[in-house]
Formats: sequence, structure tokens, C-alpha cells
Amino acid sequence: MSQFNYQDYQKVVERAQNPSNNTVKIGFFKLPKDGDEALVRINLKDINDLEFANVHKPAFGKKFEGLGTGYTPVSCLNEVGSYSDDCPFCKAVAAGNDTIGKASKVVYIKMLVAYKDVATGQFSTAIPVVWERPAGFSKELASKFKNYGPLADRVFKITRNGSGKDTKYSLDYIPMLDKPELVPADFSAFNNFDLSKHSFWVKSAEDLQYFLDNGVFPAAEPKPASTSANLDKVISSPAEEKKIEEALGMKPEATPAPAVQPAPVAEEPKPAGERPARNFSGFSF
Repeated sequence: MSQFNYQDYQKVVERAQNPSNNTVKIGFFKLPKDGDEALVRINLKDINDLEFANVHKPAFGKKFEGLGTGYTPVSCLNEVGSYSDDCPFCKAVAAGNDTIGKASKVVYIKMLVAYKDVATGQFSTAIPVVWERPAGFSKELASKFKNYGPLADRVFKITRNGSGKDTKYSLDYIPMLDKPELVPADFSAFNNFDLSKHSFWVKSAEDLQYFLDNGVFPAAEPKPASTSANLDKVISSPAEEKKIEEALGMKPEATPAPAVQPAPVAEEPKPAGERPARNFSGFSF
């Protein structure tokens, strides 16, 4: 890209001066202990924008070998409510496989969260997270939406009650805590955010069958990224960005070349059986 406008120039300068801000890490919501609390602002302006997925999780105490940590869910290949053989994992579960959990509907809630420090009682700086809950939790969100309107406009408190399988979470609106400075309404971290590259795997039928036959997924791949690039991309590649920086007279720090230049790895073609995650906002739970 040899031409660019003033706005592009400003973005290049900002990226060069603040390299750590080029991406924003999006984590997972966690309250590890009974009684832990957090203030959250839920990224939801319309209840129909809730995002659902039908996924298989490893059975309790098991792992999905070949998937990084092994605990990330895998998207089910059957349509919701269908029990056909389109999904090898569903077929395996029906046959008694105890490594894979049956497909379950989950809802992914994008939030900004400020965790409460138990020792000081103070709340941390808000960070972007995703909270995975059973799909039925959407009824709680719908109830809050009915009472308070768009959830993105208010600050709620989440409290963990119990431990282990007895854990429950309360979602409460407390007016005295609904202060913009506690959890600013800046959801820009979720721009261009893709749940299927963050919260679960989307695999082909061939890959699922390979796991059933071999106990591990084929071809080591990077774990779904828990980061999201949130600045508009005005540079098509690092090489192009370097050209523009040089044209602007900017001198980024030199990066030593590796001793051995690795050969480029050709990207494997996307399997025909691979399906994208689906939004089940119209599905009745």
C-alpha cells in the first residue's frame, strides 16, 4: 500500500508509539472462591444479540489431547435438536464413549469486569472477558433486560455462591454501584471479536473422527487466540507497515534476524466438512 490518508498516518504513528496497545487480550471471567465479587458491564444492547453455541466438552476429568490445554470445547456438527450421525462426537457419545460429553447449548457473554480485592474491598481496573454459561442462563439476562433495559448501560454485580458443582452465581443491580468510573462503557476491545477463535474449536467431521480413532486431534495448531486485534487494519502486513514507517521517517527498533530462517508453512485447506458456529438467538430453551 503506497498511498494513505491523514487518518491512516495517525494510526501508524499511534501504533508505533504504543505497540502494546495494538491488541487487547480478552480473557475468561473467573470468580475462583465462594463469596468472590465483581462489577460487570455486559456488552448487550439487544437481547437478540446474545451468542450461543452447541458444543462438546471433555467428560469430567478427561482432556481433548492435541488442543493446547485440552479443555476448550469443540463445536458440535449436528444442527440444534438433531440427533443424526452428522457429528462423530454425538455418535460416539450415543455408543457409550466416556471421554466426550454430550453436546450442550451454552451462551457466551461478553463483559467488562472489575474484580473486587478481598483484602482492600477495592475494585480493579476493568478488563474485557467472556463468560461461558449454560444456555438457560439467558433467561436471567432476559429478565434483567426487561427490568433495566440495555444491559450495556448499567453496572451489575456478580457474586459467586458455593464451590465445586454446587456453585451458583447471582447477577444483581445495585444503584449505588452503578457508576461509570467503576466500569467505563468502552467495548472497543470486542470490535471484530470472533468467539470461534477464542472460546471453542470448530473442527471438521474428519478431525473429530481422527480424535476418536487416535485419542488425539491431528496436526498441532495454535490454541484459539484469547486476543483480538481491535484497531482498524490500515496495514496489510508487517512488511507493508515497515514501508510506510520508513516513508514517514520513523525508525522502529531493529529486530535481529533468526539464525536459521524457517521455511514457510503452507496453510492447509479448510476441510469441506467444517462448519461455522451458529447464533441460536431464536432457539427456545
